[in-house]
Amino acid sequence: MIKASERVFVALDNMTKEEIFSFLSVCYPGITHIKIGLEVFNKFGPSIVEEIYKLYPIDIFLDLKLHDIPNTVKKAIASLEGLPIKFLTVHLSGGREMLKQAMIAKDKYLPGCKLLGVSILTSLDEADLKEIWSVTDMNQAFINLFKLASDCKIDGVVCSAKELELVKSFENSLITVCPGIRFSDEIALGNTGDQKRVLSPKEAFQNGASYLVMGRSLTKALDLKERIQNLQNLPIN
Repeated sequence: MIKASERVFVALDNMTKEEIFSFLSVCYPGITHIKIGLEVFNKFGPSIVEEIYKLYPIDIFLDLKLHDIPNTVKKAIASLEGLPIKFLTVHLSGGREMLKQAMIAKDKYLPGCKLLGVSILTSLDEADLKEIWSVTDMNQAFINLFKLASDCKIDGVVCSAKELELVKSFENSLITVCPGIRFSDEIALGNTGDQKRVLSPKEAFQNGASYLVMGRSLTKALDLKERIQNLQNLPIN
């Protein structure tokens, strides 16, 4: 049976290079999946991906959330050629043509990588969507984005665990990667940071998540080994 620790990407945010490698030296091989976001990638460049992979043969999720005109996104993905990444993100709101060009570029330059479409950031709620786009039906907004991902044959989507039921309504099997995950005790204490749609690892996997993303719950854990053990003791189907 697969353990939860084998399906959790740890977000290496707000960390120096020294802190990143110190963290990996402690958590590996208990944790074998990491996420590199814009902050770390912009600060250290593509070399940070190669440096990490050279020391730790882990699955790397490059979370750039690309969102631009189709040709620019296509060229941006081409510039990543050769990097050892398993997942890469683009914004679904970039539209159909951007997604098509992103998939073409991914297949050509990053054939071993899965392209994930970001739906609605977990820091946004219904009030935000109403203010920005005059959206009054949040579920319909998600359905529209997931349909677009399905139509364009994107490998998967990034969404909160609370939208997993909506993803399941589509015939093709989209990989689901869920941020906004906190341990149950953190949720009970209200320690959810800037996330507004939050579930525990157990709840997220029960709802059908393929992978989870966890950041400060692990990188700032008072007892990292205990937290990793919690995930290793949590079986998923």
